[in-house]
Amino acid sequence: MFGVRRVVPRPAEACRLTVLLAWTLWLAHPYFAPRWIGTSDALWYHHNLADAVTQFRAGTFPVYVGQSDFSFNGAIYPIRAAPYYQYFAGLLDFITGHSLGFFALEHLTVILSLVGGAFSAYCCLVWMAPGRRWSAVALALLYVMCPGVAGIFYAQDLYMSGMTLPWLPLVFAAMVKSFEDESQRPMKLLAVGLAALWWAHSPIALWVTLVVTCGQAVLLVARRGARATVTRAGIAAAVFCALACYPIVSVFLLRTPGEAIVPYVMDRDLLLKWVGGSFPSSIEPIDPNAPIVSYLQLGYSLWIVFLASVGRSLFRPRLWAVGVLLAAAAVLLVLVFPVPGVTRALWLSFPETLVGMTLYWPMQRLYVIIAAAAVVSAQRLLANEGLRRRHALGVASLFLLLGTIWSSHEASKLIEKGRSHAETAEDSRRWSLPENVAIQRHMYGLFPRRPAYFTHGVVEPRMESRLLDPATGRIVASNYDAGHALPVTDEFHGTIDANPGILDLDPPLTIKSGCEYLLSFKFARADTTGILQMNGPDFHREYLLPDSGDAKSFGSGPRNEKSITVWTTVPGSQTISLRFIPTAPNAVPSDYMPFAKYRLEPIDEQALPVRVESLIPYQATVRSPQPALLETPRMFVPGYAAFVNGSPVPVRKSAEGLVAFPVPSGTCQVELRFAGPKLLRIVFWLNAGGWMVVIFGLGLCMAAPIFGRRA
Repeated sequence: MFGVRRVVPRPAEACRLTVLLAWTLWLAHPYFAPRWIGTSDALWYHHNLADAVTQFRAGTFPVYVGQSDFSFNGAIYPIRAAPYYQYFAGLLDFITGHSLGFFALEHLTVILSLVGGAFSAYCCLVWMAPGRRWSAVALALLYVMCPGVAGIFYAQDLYMSGMTLPWLPLVFAAMVKSFEDESQRPMKLLAVGLAALWWAHSPIALWVTLVVTCGQAVLLVARRGARATVTRAGIAAAVFCALACYPIVSVFLLRTPGEAIVPYVMDRDLLLKWVGGSFPSSIEPIDPNAPIVSYLQLGYSLWIVFLASVGRSLFRPRLWAVGVLLAAAAVLLVLVFPVPGVTRALWLSFPETLVGMTLYWPMQRLYVIIAAAAVVSAQRLLANEGLRRRHALGVASLFLLLGTIWSSHEASKLIEKGRSHAETAEDSRRWSLPENVAIQRHMYGLFPRRPAYFTHGVVEPRMESRLLDPATGRIVASNYDAGHALPVTDEFHGTIDANPGILDLDPPLTIKSGCEYLLSFKFARADTTGILQMNGPDFHREYLLPDSGDAKSFGSGPRNEKSITVWTTVPGSQTISLRFIPTAPNAVPSDYMPFAKYRLEPIDEQALPVRVESLIPYQATVRSPQPALLETPRMFVPGYAAFVNGSPVPVRKSAEGLVAFPVPSGTCQVELRFAGPKLLRIVFWLNAGGWMVVIFGLGLCMAAPIFGRRA
């Protein structure tokens, strides 16, 4: 693939590859389990993956927005800006014959990204220095064991960021080789790696693109704008566009015209506060009791690799590419370290889009770039060490061995953290059930705002459609109307739990599989403040009170919805116990006795004004008392098409930012599909074709040795 001609003894190479694989599998081994590992972010990524894979299994391709129970609101984040994760999971699901659960697929993306990162780094480092293969093994391991790299998964559940691991070494190695190899190969590989980064994680890709652009500018100056250099750059740019234009174009098209690409303004003072708060723990050994932000760091081993490379590069002034990489790494280090006067000035000078894409914790984006730049620079400098400098090479080898051992020690702390955040297989199965899938605030990422109905918790998506008056926007009919009309007479009696601070609510509720129930409350206090929990053998929910989301979410306040839907997909029945945990200052459970009256009523689906039969695509039977607007639970972006009784109707954006379209009075059948803007569809298939060519070419390169030809 990289054009390496050196003949390598097979036993030695097999030994190196075995060491690399065994060490990386040890690093990834907690993920060899089909259970939830991590915090709520890992569960959010699970829901995104589950939604995309569910759509793929239903025959939807490409996937542009969320549609299933796991993401019924038409979410565009992260798939708008980083589709690699969901499409990679879909490919793995196809390869494994749809036999794996969603947590298993999620973990398979982690394992393959860590292993792919290690082997990609090894191959790229060998490409630069074929005679330094053991150093390539050590540096590849230092790369994936770097706390700022392995911690992406273990400390912060950053699956999108982790998808970049195999591609960063390729980009930087190809950039270095483009200074030395005047063939088209390095530039094409640079384009491929950079395109993959844009698919995997656009914020990281943006920073890397800035580094690569600086590198290519230096190359053009060094070669005095030679025509051949310009031609190679042009061809590489064309390859890049053929592979990467979709994730870039989607950022511009999957939004309402006039909305900002990043629809929120970053508080740069808060960003600088996080940067300052990460020091000095970011230059100390990992402390399990330290703030989690300190887990993302370069680590002593790579600090020494980086500093040694900087020192050695001073004696190799003509290695321009290495100089660019090290200079870029130094600038990025300044951005994650509170250098007085400098760090603040730099962050305040950057454009809003760059800062907004980076978010408040720049260490999440930048350490993985620094780590890749450090190992690539070190290997290139080692390639220039001649045999006469055996002493220097011996010292470097000893350090790399000790550094690998030390990094393994630090990585073991991350592994232990992952284990401590692992749920049991049974609990993980429970979190995957539709009746327990909570739509989190993250699901509305990259939308300017959330609808007032948003509940940060479990809701039944088939109940979240409303009929609006076209002139006033007033709700004409809602699937929750029964909860508003029926009397609420039964009462929850509160008793103090043996665990202080908890109010147990009696009686428990029994629900049967195959039936959905509307649970309506009449709270004794409008200012009920705390956490309402519902637990059963396969049932778990939590709602914050007095409001569990935005203004019209489920809650106890005057404007809040007082009804929620409860159901079970587990055969048989479920007995659900409720309890309340007060969170108001100085509040005690007895302050909320009596707690509420309630009514648990089976839902008559035939009587609902909007009976949703399918989410993929959205299909429903509507019974409207007057000509109205059907407001769906999907957030509006251009590309939706609606049909009433088979005829197309115009789609509009409701006052709450949701997809709405007109329906007549009486009964009608409706359907809502997301086809996507025409340009978006064209660009997707252009990129898909480009990647098929790349995969086919890679296959030829791998097959060439079998038929006696050099790749």
